[in-house]
Amino acid sequence: MSGKTKTKNKKRDFRKIVTGDRKARNAKRRRHDFANKTSFGVTVEGTFAYSGRGFGFCIPDEDYGLPDVFIPPRMTMGAMSGDRVTVKLNGRAEGEKIEGEVVDVEYACDSIIGTLHRMRGYSYVIPDSKRFGVIIYIPEAAADAVCDANSDLLKVEVRPFEEEFFTRTRSITVRGPYDMPYFDTMGEIANVFGSALTKDANYAAILYSNGIRTEFPEAVLRHADEVSREEILPVENRTDLRDKLILTIDGAGAKDLDDAISLERDGGNWILGVHIADVSHYVRQNTPTEYEARERGTSVYFTDKVVPMLPESLSNGACSLNAGTDKYALSAEITLAPDGRRIRTKIFKSIIRSTVRGVYDEVNALFADGESSIYYDKYREVFPMLADMFGLYKILAENSRERGVMELEDSEAVILLDGEGKPAEIVRRERGDAEKLIEQFMLQANYGVAETLKTLDLPCLYRTHDKPDREKMQAFAVFAHNLGLDTRGIYTEEKLPKRRRDADEDDDKPASMKEIAALSAKLMGILEDANERGIGGIVSTVLLRSMMKAKYQSVCAPHFGLGAPVYCHFTSPIRRYPDLFVHTVITAVLEKTGLPYLDRFSGEIEKTCIGELAAAAYDRGESSSDAELRAQTAERDITDLYMAIYMSDKLGQEFEVTVCSVIRSGMFVQCDNLVEGFIPAACWKDAKVNDEFMTLTADGTVYTLGSRLTAVLYDVDIAAGKITFEPKRN
Repeated sequence: MSGKTKTKNKKRDFRKIVTGDRKARNAKRRRHDFANKTSFGVTVEGTFAYSGRGFGFCIPDEDYGLPDVFIPPRMTMGAMSGDRVTVKLNGRAEGEKIEGEVVDVEYACDSIIGTLHRMRGYSYVIPDSKRFGVIIYIPEAAADAVCDANSDLLKVEVRPFEEEFFTRTRSITVRGPYDMPYFDTMGEIANVFGSALTKDANYAAILYSNGIRTEFPEAVLRHADEVSREEILPVENRTDLRDKLILTIDGAGAKDLDDAISLERDGGNWILGVHIADVSHYVRQNTPTEYEARERGTSVYFTDKVVPMLPESLSNGACSLNAGTDKYALSAEITLAPDGRRIRTKIFKSIIRSTVRGVYDEVNALFADGESSIYYDKYREVFPMLADMFGLYKILAENSRERGVMELEDSEAVILLDGEGKPAEIVRRERGDAEKLIEQFMLQANYGVAETLKTLDLPCLYRTHDKPDREKMQAFAVFAHNLGLDTRGIYTEEKLPKRRRDADEDDDKPASMKEIAALSAKLMGILEDANERGIGGIVSTVLLRSMMKAKYQSVCAPHFGLGAPVYCHFTSPIRRYPDLFVHTVITAVLEKTGLPYLDRFSGEIEKTCIGELAAAAYDRGESSSDAELRAQTAERDITDLYMAIYMSDKLGQEFEVTVCSVIRSGMFVQCDNLVEGFIPAACWKDAKVNDEFMTLTADGTVYTLGSRLTAVLYDVDIAAGKITFEPKRN
């Protein structure tokens, strides 16, 4: 596949995102014709996904409008997951599935994490992920160079031996005194993380494989230390708010306190103050610290540690809004009508002094017990303001519900550790009114700042969220219908116009706010019905997984989940780069124009004051979205690791589980303690899987999403973070 082709595709995508080029806008309009008039024998390009069982799939590029193409064994050309492939279409595999063969591969896999085995004079690595589908032979000299002959079960990174990329075509047979299987490829050890049986080695491997930077370069630490020593002084271009009642509310263990709040009356209106750590004052564009923050993109939070975006001298020191300490902030004052409607957002540089360091659990107790709470004395000075905040929060929450904001409660697990750092208990994270209050107030600031920047035509990294994909919504509708829920109106055929429009063309249209509100209201109605039936948890989880992925981009687009036409992240610049970028734009404008504040009435802003920021916004959006995905993957992998460790001493025990996903090879299930595992279809002799209805039928029982059964813990693979169950036999 030529570099010219890749460049052409990249340019086309850029036009689609940035300029709305006619050719790009119409690309999906041709997809339906291509999919239905395909002449088999033509070729398509896409990304390869290997099953680990001989066959694979090509995920065609978006413009083709094709479903995944099934690639049978011996027609993959040794492609690995993630490789770019050119595929010739050969026909239909089964039903409507298209079958093809790989005719060209652009290899991409140059690193694999796995476990080293040394036995009988041979060394080889089995990857943690079965999607690679290879066993990697390690020449003895290469193994001896990094570990002694008795080393076994080491967690390692391997790279191709004397080649640039891994493939599955080599079929290496090693002859010796023992019968050994052939190996699929050959590698050499690039990194050793430690014993694959230990938590620390697996932890380190997960961070490394996801590109999580854990050490700050010396230049970054020196720069952060230098700027963090600046004395906090009232200055001419900052509004002094130190005499106002302001507080932070965070978790008990939080150290990077980046948001504080205040509330005042202005006649019949409210003035909500959201005061955010002024990180852009310390972390200027193109300094060592800003560059490192840009590369990291986000702080990453794990069970027992944090990998911060900024060095500690800034994240927990100079920038953190610690109580009783003068701090620089970027404040957004949002004027709200008595009914919670935003009237005005005013953004300015300030200096604040937080009155009290609030804690979620304490504030929740205060909301519940009032002046009789054991925490009343700590919050005595701000108690009347907190009471007003609670009332405003209830108004804003009701407005969100009426607007159709998606309120999805993911079953987030909290892993509690013992004194030795081992998982001792897994509980469900509970969110009280204090957490939801902060969420509502931060939303108001984010809405207001995004609206202001858009009105003033200033650069911004918008947080966007596409309307759900039709196919995913129809799959969710099947699931919900099977549970007895009313799914009428979710992308059903009768809702299409009389002049039949191609479904893909319809999906490509930007959703109107009316369409967003209507679909959101329908989905929330399904959730309410599910909650009343006691199945709200699983329905909410499946619906959340059916949503599109939110992303950052420089072009404004609606946020489906929030029912908002414009939205950005402004409130967490210590831990998220997009927020820091938004702060940087605001700071540049305020400092170079001399304006005391920004609001939608600020008038035309001279573009020279924002320098290179407008040109940089597109790339910053892409890199921030990529960084968020890396962090989420690492957090999920670490959670899987801890859950595997937690379950490792429970083999043979019975668990009540709920089916949360069905695939060809079996069912993913979730225990009542939120641990997830897999039941292979091979556990039954006669198991039949229906992809369309997401059911598995065995022994006269039909299992679908939400089904309950008793399962026995069969196997735990700590190195891979995999948990396997089998159904209880009667």
